[in-house]
Amino acid sequence: QAAAAAAQDDDDSALFAQRSRFEWMDSFIILSLVRFFVRAGLRLFEAKKEKKEEKPHAEGKRKAEKAEPELPLKEALLQWANQFKIPLGLVAITALTCLIIVGGEAFNSRGDDRPREASDDYYGVLGVPRDAETADVKRAYKTLAKRWHPDRNPNCSTCQDTFAKIAVAYETLSDDSKRSAYDESGGIATSELKSPRSVPLTRSNFDELVTFSNDVWIVQIFKPEDGSCAQFHPFWENQIQKHGHIVRFGRVDLTSDPGKWLPVKVRYLPMVLKFARHLGSPEIFPITAMHEMPQQLLKFVLKSFPNIGLPLGADKYALQSWLKWSTRRHKVLFAIPGKSEEERYKSHLVVRKLSARWSDVFEFRTVETAALHRLPKDAIPPKVLAALPPEADAGSKASILFFPAEGLGQEAAPRVAATFEWPTGEEDIVLHLIRLAELARPALTAQSADLLCRSLAIRRVYCLVLVDPPDSSIARAVTELSDSRNQYVREVEEIRASGGDVGEDEDNFIVPVLRLHRSHKFAPSVTTCHTPKFPQVERALGGASAFLMDLDQGRIAPLRVVSSWKGIYPQIAYEDSLTWADDVLHPFLSLPDCNEGLSRHLLRGLRGASWVGLLLQLLTVVVLVELTAKSLSEQSWRWLLGAGGVAVVVMAQSPWFLRQAEGYLPGAVFTPTLLATGV
Repeated sequence: QAAAAAAQDDDDSALFAQRSRFEWMDSFIILSLVRFFVRAGLRLFEAKKEKKEEKPHAEGKRKAEKAEPELPLKEALLQWANQFKIPLGLVAITALTCLIIVGGEAFNSRGDDRPREASDDYYGVLGVPRDAETADVKRAYKTLAKRWHPDRNPNCSTCQDTFAKIAVAYETLSDDSKRSAYDESGGIATSELKSPRSVPLTRSNFDELVTFSNDVWIVQIFKPEDGSCAQFHPFWENQIQKHGHIVRFGRVDLTSDPGKWLPVKVRYLPMVLKFARHLGSPEIFPITAMHEMPQQLLKFVLKSFPNIGLPLGADKYALQSWLKWSTRRHKVLFAIPGKSEEERYKSHLVVRKLSARWSDVFEFRTVETAALHRLPKDAIPPKVLAALPPEADAGSKASILFFPAEGLGQEAAPRVAATFEWPTGEEDIVLHLIRLAELARPALTAQSADLLCRSLAIRRVYCLVLVDPPDSSIARAVTELSDSRNQYVREVEEIRASGGDVGEDEDNFIVPVLRLHRSHKFAPSVTTCHTPKFPQVERALGGASAFLMDLDQGRIAPLRVVSSWKGIYPQIAYEDSLTWADDVLHPFLSLPDCNEGLSRHLLRGLRGASWVGLLLQLLTVVVLVELTAKSLSEQSWRWLLGAGGVAVVVMAQSPWFLRQAEGYLPGAVFTPTLLATGV
């Protein structure tokens, strides 16, 4: 009983393990459909076989058929319908259901297409929540103003209007009196259902804030005058108050926008959606009875993140089992205090959030520090135990341990270990992860840039990007940048000690290192991923093999001739010999985005293919169809193997397919290596 209770403490997935009693119906319907189509195929095959066997008697049969009178068309159709009445009935019911749904949607949206005048949502224009600080408003304005300034977008017809909206929004929200008057007057319809910590989402900011974000977003689609939305509003605000630090909450107001740009069809109000990269398509929250709403919404929010707790209560060797298996990502173990189940659960939620954000870089596990100290000696490697806080500090300190992806035995030792006071801020943990990520040699993508190059509230972040570098260059850059930072920090401390005037933020920045691939079969690269605005970056580089990237301001500084990276920190601090190219870096269209789906990837490939390439692709499709048809008609394994061989050869030429296939292979096949350097 004690082991079972401990297992339940470590693994909170039991909270969501309740299966619906109607799930078997879905499987039954699918199996019935499969059975119908298989039977139809078998009947077709048997009919062809009988036709071949009766070929010698075909002449006499034709004469007999001529002697028999043909049935009228009406009777023949009735006879055929009677024979297949069940499938035809299902088809008719499906078609009727679709017509009812389409008709209902058309009726409900009839009034939404009428133009309505509504003032701009200033918070949505700047992409900040309603309780944003003035500094956050100013930072958002600077970023958007640089991006949309008409002088820097001479061929953009809508940039002038967009820039004017940004300027008006900033003028209102940066002045306390104007902002207070705007909030009280309700410049937008959402004033009837105010939600200060929800980010207003519109068509113009949805992709940047939600679609390409590493965060989990809970998005509500609503209308203030709708009665159901008003009833749902208190539950929504309650979840924001409890879990606003874990997931991001946003709202789309349909008062003046029908929301046809949303990735799902709005069928009822309020509609609540969950967006996250590890989920793929958005999840829809099932609206239930009001007395069940709080618990259901709580589960919907908390199920946003994977459960990464090691079940030491059920299996005392769970840590050893995790360390000995090779994985496709390097491993990070969080040893976190937890005096009670509730405290431990809340502590692990923050790490679960980070594990979802950083899932492309690391594989995470969490465990209670005291539980590791209670393990027998043969269940925990000695060097792992030595890297933990002392047992006396198990309730006040936490540790982060970094292991390579390859399997480790009983003598497993963390490559890097750090101990810090607990509880600690989320951004302090992120700083540890940024330092560890350099050892993993991450490739530059829109997602990795958001993780590693976006400035934190406690630290400014720039990124040094090397273009197509060998591993030795990455290792040298990491080592020399570490030396550069240490030397620069010492210089700043000496100036302050001597009474010199040095700003508090002058040394408060870091420079992670990333690699950018122009072309690569397995790693994300410019040519194999979606990068429509990278040519602007290429022109600004002017042939440089490295550049500094300021993602917050959308600018880069080419580094053409650099013999050593030891002077980078002073160069950034004093902007010495750095030439910044402004507004050439789009937050997600200038960097490789490799998370596109199959249909989007195929369409992009067809648009960019030459006529010769299109002809070759068409020929390949024709050959595959012909081989597949031959294998089915003649029941020949040789034709089937030939079709499979052609398909494999074609797919092997596609980097997108190779990256997708790599995700299904065991970690021992594609185990990443670490840089030969320290942190």
